[in-house]
Amino acid sequence: MGVPTATEPHRFGLLLRRHRGDAGLTIEELSAASRVSVRAISDMERGRSQVPQRRTVEALARALGLPDTAATALREAARAGRRATQPIPALAPPRTIADFTGRDSELRWLADLVVRSAEPTDRQAAPVVAVVSGQPGLGKTALMLQAAGAYADSFPDGVLFLDLRGLDADPPRPADLLLRLLIALGVEESRVPDDEHDRAALYRALLRERRALLLLDNAADERQVRPLLPGAGATLTVITSRRGLAGLEAVDRLTPPALPGGEAMALLQRIIGPQRVAAEPDATLLGLAQACGNLPLALRIAGNRLLSRPDWSVGYLVRRLARQEDRLDLLVAGDLQVAAPFMLSYRQLSAAAARTFRRLSLLPGPDGGVDLAAQAAGLSVREAEVALEELTDLGLLQPAADGRYRFHDLIRLFAQARLAEEETPQARREAEDRVATWLLGAAVAAGRWFEPEYAGEAGADGSASAEEASRWIAQESLNWLGALRAAFAAARHAEVMAVADAMHWFSDRWTHWEHWLEVFQMGAASAAALGDPRGQAVHLNYVSWAYTVCARRPDLAEAPAREALRLAGAVGDLSQQAWAWVYLGSAARRRGDAGQAQAAARESLALFEAAADWDGYSQALSLLAGSLAQAGRHRDAIEQYRRLEDLLADPRRAPSPLVSGVTAGHLHLNVGLSLLAMRRWAPAAASLRVALPMLQRSGVRQSEARCRLGLGTALARLGRVDEARVQLRRVLRISRRVGPVEMVDQALSRLAELDATAGRHVS
Repeated sequence: MGVPTATEPHRFGLLLRRHRGDAGLTIEELSAASRVSVRAISDMERGRSQVPQRRTVEALARALGLPDTAATALREAARAGRRATQPIPALAPPRTIADFTGRDSELRWLADLVVRSAEPTDRQAAPVVAVVSGQPGLGKTALMLQAAGAYADSFPDGVLFLDLRGLDADPPRPADLLLRLLIALGVEESRVPDDEHDRAALYRALLRERRALLLLDNAADERQVRPLLPGAGATLTVITSRRGLAGLEAVDRLTPPALPGGEAMALLQRIIGPQRVAAEPDATLLGLAQACGNLPLALRIAGNRLLSRPDWSVGYLVRRLARQEDRLDLLVAGDLQVAAPFMLSYRQLSAAAARTFRRLSLLPGPDGGVDLAAQAAGLSVREAEVALEELTDLGLLQPAADGRYRFHDLIRLFAQARLAEEETPQARREAEDRVATWLLGAAVAAGRWFEPEYAGEAGADGSASAEEASRWIAQESLNWLGALRAAFAAARHAEVMAVADAMHWFSDRWTHWEHWLEVFQMGAASAAALGDPRGQAVHLNYVSWAYTVCARRPDLAEAPAREALRLAGAVGDLSQQAWAWVYLGSAARRRGDAGQAQAAARESLALFEAAADWDGYSQALSLLAGSLAQAGRHRDAIEQYRRLEDLLADPRRAPSPLVSGVTAGHLHLNVGLSLLAMRRWAPAAASLRVALPMLQRSGVRQSEARCRLGLGTALARLGRVDEARVQLRRVLRISRRVGPVEMVDQALSRLAELDATAGRHVS
């Protein structure tokens, strides 16, 4: 901004006098044309007054009829004089970070704000205000300073930086902050009004005529910030805060995430230098970025620590950081500590929010809902909601989808450290037991919506429908699985068996989940520990199913099914013997042995009929039909499917409604696939259209994808190419989420065939 001189303000006056003379106007005539007083024009021409405000310059230029180049020169002279009369701001921003890396999209967002703030020609227009908020350690201040350095030239009236110290025990009051801003804007301290409202009015009046960049860092809350916001003009204001400052109206908002993996690695590379990087494989650098949670502050600390330890390899630091209990202690470099900004936020919390924060670290999964948080903290649901919002507002929790909340990895470690430091072992055990008991009970209640025996009883999970129960099981899957592991380790075997039993029928709808095998193995081991041979047979049958369907290891499925058959025979349980044959047949079919699958299906049919177990009988009949189709005997397969259809319609022998609904959809699906194999395109399409809504209602996404794949194939053969493409694209969307991979390949292949056929027709 330069050192003030006497000549810069006067240059405007000399230029104004020359233009007035060229126009042949007296001061009085120019005053009448511009509505600027005679005295003001006289003082400006003689250099006796402060340089004029922008609207005064514009009025004079219009009255003089200046061409564009002359008007621009007059404005520049006024701007130069204004700079000369202003002191160097006492609120200059800190230095930018030389190795700042990434954040391209965020910098583009800030660049757009710079452009927008310059657009209004009406100085009464509302100025642009932006809030950059988020968790500690994201580099919000560094981002703001980077933008200030890049775009400072766009703000001829300077850049003002003010740390609002929002995390102090007693943050500065708006009146004190206004005093600092007014002095920085050139007002003598003796002339600053005592009243806060008068200070704010003077402050806004000064900014209305300036184009400055105002950086308000580390805001406490809306009340602290509101008096500091310009009322009009071209000043751009950027506020950083851990809080979202949701109460501020008409502001642009940005919540930066942790750095993407590539940017995190690039930042580490810039800090530690190319030679150090070249000595390490990319995977090691990636491991360091992941140990830091891609958090910019943690990355900088890790990089600086390596610089201060030239004999350390990156791999050595990664190995040391692998111990989670030591990670926060290791992420220290000089006065930089990754835990320090977390502690500043933690000290702002109410007692209930602080307890919720600590106890949430007990959750086994990566996120949780309000009900689970209430159990962990020992609060009501309403109190837990308030606490969670407080934690989110201070950046200690991140909102996830559908009202759920999650920790950043490093903040979770900090929460665990606070739990260990501030709560007794007994309090921790009680909280863990309360969380585990609630999760296990809710899992049983949710799973029973899909058990034929219970036919959708609502329970502790609070679900009002099977759809809600399904959503709860999926959302809380890693939490109730963690509780199940803890219960198994604590020999709570009856609870383990109850959860595994309740989840069995649901697992048919969610076969892509990778943990079913572990769930049912724990169930079988718990039954063995309790000396329950029938229960062991039940859960070994589930294990066999999981090997075949989920793990895709039918070669390992036979042993548990054979043992289940032996145990069920020893206790005389016909149904479990029959189920063992079903799972032996399913494994054989998956291995490609259709003959053995048919034999196993017939064994199971006789046993299910003897036990009057029509739920099981329907599945055995489906297995028989499927194995016939696998052998290429599609007419025989369709005949068995028609038998199954008759069974579903027989009120004396029909399976339970839940089983019937799922079975009917698969029946029509498999009939359609057999008709497709017989090249009967129209009947195949008709059967698959019947199956599709049934499968959608049942929620078995992989079966829905198989149905759409078959339907797309049939429609293509019938010449209905556009409809076929719609179905095949939906197959891609489903299969890319839930698998299997080969279905993605099949759908892509069919789409390519359609495109090739269309190309031949065009040519």
